[in-house]
Amino acid sequence: MKKSLMICLMVGALVCIFALPAVIAGAAVPDSVTMKAPEGSPMTKPAVVFPHKKHADGGIDCLVCHHKSESKEAVTGCAVEGCHVDNSKEAKKDPKGFYQAFHGKDSDASCMSCHKKEKKAGKAAPVACKDCHK
Repeated sequence: MKKSLMICLMVGALVCIFALPAVIAGAAVPDSVTMKAPEGSPMTKPAVVFPHKKHADGGIDCLVCHHKSESKEAVTGCAVEGCHVDNSKEAKKDPKGFYQAFHGKDSDASCMSCHKKEKKAGKAAPVACKDCHK
């Protein structure tokens, strides 16, 4: 009985040793993410290389920006179906449009809104086009 209990405990420990890093790695935040217009949409400015890990390490909750996700494990990008995929000229002023997802001044989930608040608070935050579109 003791021998089978020990074997079970050892097998359990080995499973934890090998499975735990895989679980942690799956939830790892990428250092940076290149943000592009939705598939099939023209790009009018260079893509933005977003310092994702810097923002996550800065204490910003994932679900602030990824506001349609139900949990941190279910996070998707902005340019996926069902999110901010309309990059048409007509959608430029629509809060659900791709442009407004990043440039909307009235949304807590947009880059520009957050950066303007940070700038107003005296922090260094990019707000000019060329600061992000390099």
